[in-house]
Amino acid sequence: YKHRATMTDRRHQILILIAKGYKNKQIARKMGLSLANTRLQKWRMYCFLGKFIAIDAVYMGLQMELLHKSDLCEAIREKSMTKKAKNICTAVSYTHLRAHETGRNL
Repeated sequence: YKHRATMTDRRHQILILIAKGYKNKQIARKMGLSLANTRLQKWRMYCFLGKFIAIDAVYMGLQMELLHKSDLCEAIREKSMTKKAKNICTAVSYTHLRAHETGRNL
């Protein structure tokens, strides 16, 4: 599937929503996709990034400049996020983002 692992606009939007703490069902609803299609697009996006855990994918998105600081800050203020999503956003925002901004590798 390597030839299919490209960063399309749809996959980029999914990455942004992951960075904001959305879960698969929320992403599907927001983008008007089926849950199966959302999972497939997410998997292909992970293949493109070479990362298969959300927090690693978000960090790689920051490194590749696919995500911006504003994509993460909104997530922390969302009240409907799950505890897990808040933990991901907090870890990415306060640890990886600072390393990204200073040019350090973690």
